[in-house]
Amino acid sequence: MNVIARGDGSQPGPRRGRTWWEVQHPEGSQGTWRDLPALLADSLRLVWRAGRNVFLVTSVLQLLTAVGVAVQLFIGKEVLDTVLGAGSSVSFGELVPVLAALVGITVALDLAQAIQNEQSRVLGELVGRRALDRVLDVATRVDLLAFESPDFYDRLQRARAQGQYRSLQTVNGLLGIVGSSVTAVGIIIALAALQPLLLPFILIGYVPLWIVASLNTRDLYRFSREMTPNERQRNYLGNVLMSRNAAKEVRAFDLPALLRRRYDRLYDERIAELRSLARRRTARSLIGSVASSGVTVGTIGMLSWLYVTERMSLAATGAAVFGLYQLAGRLRGLHMSATSLYEATLFIRDYSSFLTLGDQIEEGTRPAPRGFERLTAEEVSFAYPDATRPAVDRVSLEIQRGEIVALVGENGSGKTTLAKMLAGLYRPESGRIFWDDTDLADVDADELRRSIAVIFQDFEKYLLPARENVGLGRRERIDDVDAIVEAALRADADQFLKTLPEGYETMLGREFSGGFDLSIGQWQRVALARAFFRDAPFVILDEPTAALDARAESRLFERMRELLEGRSVVLISHRFSSVRSADRIYVLHEGRIVEEGPHEELMERGGLYAELFALQARAYLDPDPAQTRAD
Repeated sequence: MNVIARGDGSQPGPRRGRTWWEVQHPEGSQGTWRDLPALLADSLRLVWRAGRNVFLVTSVLQLLTAVGVAVQLFIGKEVLDTVLGAGSSVSFGELVPVLAALVGITVALDLAQAIQNEQSRVLGELVGRRALDRVLDVATRVDLLAFESPDFYDRLQRARAQGQYRSLQTVNGLLGIVGSSVTAVGIIIALAALQPLLLPFILIGYVPLWIVASLNTRDLYRFSREMTPNERQRNYLGNVLMSRNAAKEVRAFDLPALLRRRYDRLYDERIAELRSLARRRTARSLIGSVASSGVTVGTIGMLSWLYVTERMSLAATGAAVFGLYQLAGRLRGLHMSATSLYEATLFIRDYSSFLTLGDQIEEGTRPAPRGFERLTAEEVSFAYPDATRPAVDRVSLEIQRGEIVALVGENGSGKTTLAKMLAGLYRPESGRIFWDDTDLADVDADELRRSIAVIFQDFEKYLLPARENVGLGRRERIDDVDAIVEAALRADADQFLKTLPEGYETMLGREFSGGFDLSIGQWQRVALARAFFRDAPFVILDEPTAALDARAESRLFERMRELLEGRSVVLISHRFSSVRSADRIYVLHEGRIVEEGPHEELMERGGLYAELFALQARAYLDPDPAQTRAD
C-alpha cells in the first residue's frame, strides 16, 4: 500500500505512489450541488447491494399503497354520491358493497403500512452493517501513516457516524419518496378529474417549504462537519474519565475535576453553536410555514367559491376535501422524506469521500518472498507529516539470515520508525529495501507481512481468550492448541496461563464476564508467545522485556538464539546490557546511523555507544547521582 504522508505535500526525495496529503486533499474534494446526483447514486447502490430483495418488497408495497389511497378516494366519493343522490330513501343494503370495499381497502392499507415499517427496519440494519463494513475495509487497508494525521481521524469519525446513521436515513428517505410520490400522483390525478383548478394551489403551497428545507439542511451539514474535532475531543475525554485503564491514574493525580472542566467547556461550545443554528433554522421554518399557510387558505377559498358557484357538487367537494387532506399528509411525508434524503446525501459525501481512500491505495503486484538470505536497506529516508526533520535519514544496513541485529540510541533517534519500515508498515520516501534481490515496494504488502513477526513496546492486549491471544500471531492456525502451548512455553507464559480458571480458554481482561486480568509482565509474555507462534523468518522485537523483571529478562536473552534459531532478528532496546550478544549493533542519532559493529568493537572506539553504555552502567551501579558527586 504505497501511500506516504507529508503535511505540506513537498517531496524530500524520490518516491513512488501518491502522498497521503494528495489523497487527503484531492481536487474538488469540497464538492458542489452538482455532486448530489452521484452521491444519491452511491446511496442507491449501497441500499441495493445491502438488501435488494427487502428493498424491492418494500417498494412494491409503497406502490400498492399509493394505488390503494387513490382507490380509497374514489370509493369515498362513491359513498357520498350514493348517500346524497338517494337522500333519505337510501337503504343500508345499498351502502353495504361500497362500505365493505372502503373498509377492505383501509384494512389492506394499514396492513401494508405495518409490513413496510418492519421491512424498513430490517433494511436499515442491513444497510448500516454494509456501510460500516466498507469503512472497516478501508480503515484496515489504508497506509499505517494515515493514523498519524488528525484529518484522517476526522474523516474516519464522520464516515463511521454518517455511514451507519445516514444509511438508515437514506433508506427511509428513499422509501418515503417512492411511496409519497406515487400516492400523491394518484391523488392529484383523482383531484384533477374532480377539478383541475385546484392543482396550481397544491403545488405552489409547498415551494416555500422546499426552499427552507434546503437552506436548513445545508446549515446542519456545516455545523456537523465543523464540530467533528470538538466531538472527537469530547469522546476522548469521556473515555479517559470512564475507562478502566485510565481510572487509576486519573484518580491518583486527582484529574477528574480538571478533565471534566475541559469536557464541559467543549460541550458548552457545541451547545452554543447548536443554539445559534436552532435560531436560524426556526426563523426560516416560521417564514416557510406562514407562506405555505397562506396558500392553504387560498385553496380553501377556491373550493368554497367552486361549490358556491355550483362548479362542483357537494359530493365532489366532499371528496376533494378528503383528497386534499390525504394529499396534504402525503406531501408533508414527501417533503420530510425528500428533506431527510437531501440531508443524508450531503452527509454521505463524507462517507463516500472516505471510501475513495481505498480506491487510491496502490498494491504491489509481485509475490512476496517467503524468506531471504540477506535483507538490505539502501539509503532509506522517512519523515512524519509536518515534521521539521526526517525521522530516518539516509540509513543503510544489512541483516543476514539467522543474525541478531540490535538498534540502539536515545529516545527519538528513529529506531522504531526504522523497524516499521523494515516490517513493511511504512514505505520509504526515498531509498529501497530488498529481501535478497526483491524490492519490497513492488510486492504485495499483506503477503509480505506473513513472513514477519513484530512485537512493539506498546503491544496490544486483546480482550479475548488466552488461546486466541497467542493464536492471533498466525490466525489461520488459531485452533492449533498444541502449537499455541508450545509458543507459550517458549515465552515462559504457559506456567501462569494453564493455572487460569479455565486454562487457555479463560477470557483475559476484566471488561467482559468471566474475564481475568494479568500483570503487565504477564501480558508481555503473552505478546512474546504471539510472536513465537507466528513462526516467521524475520522477527522484530521492540523493547520485548520492558515489562519483565530482571530474572525473566536475563532468561529470555540467554535463550534468544535458541528460541529464534535460524531467524533474522531486529532487537530494539534501551537496556544496553541486553544487546551485548547481538551479532551487530547499529547506533542511531537523530535519524542517522552513526556507529555500527559488535559490542566489543564499539566499546573500543569510545564513541556514542560507549558513552551511553557507561552512563547506563553507572546509573545501574549507583542510582543516586547526587551522592556520587558528594563522594
